Amino acid sequence: MIVLTYLLVLVPVLLIIGIAVAVKRQAHVTRSYTAAEQAQDAKVYAESTKAMETTVAEALAAKARDPRLASLSQEELVYEVLKECYDPEIPLNIVDLGLIYEVQAGPDAINVKMSMTSAACPSGVVIAEDVKVKLADAGFPNPKVEIVWEPAWSPQRISEAGRKALGI
Repeated sequence: MIVLTYLLVLVPVLLIIGIAVAVKRQAHVTRSYTAAEQAQDAKVYAESTKAMETTVAEALAAKARDPRLASLSQEELVYEVLKECYDPEIPLNIVDLGLIYEVQAGPDAINVKMSMTSAACPSGVVIAEDVKVKLADAGFPNPKVEIVWEPAWSPQRISEAGRKALGI
């Protein structure tokens, strides 16, 4: 009985001592930043934030493979970005497929009205999310996508370039 009492007292004491040693050891491993390092970190963050404030047109024009992008309007630039979004079931971008009905580019948001090839399209959510991601990655502010069903999409909406790509 006495041995059991000693064990019940000794085990928690050893456990507490072990935890205290581990915390003390970790304190030597974990590095704390000096005020100078924190100031440098803040400076780098401020510079990167300032660099991101360039307009979308300037950013796309600087990276452009095609110099005509520098002269395009915001809406036209949105269409250029959307040409990188594809319907996973049809090997054609959503602009040439005729899924984009309207683009409104404002200073605080980009609104895109689009449709799907059918109301039962299983890729609708994926395509709409891809549009948002591509626009956000290109630097457009607050991209919003609205799926509309009027007018209904039809193959006549496919562009001439899209028809050639699909062989129709």
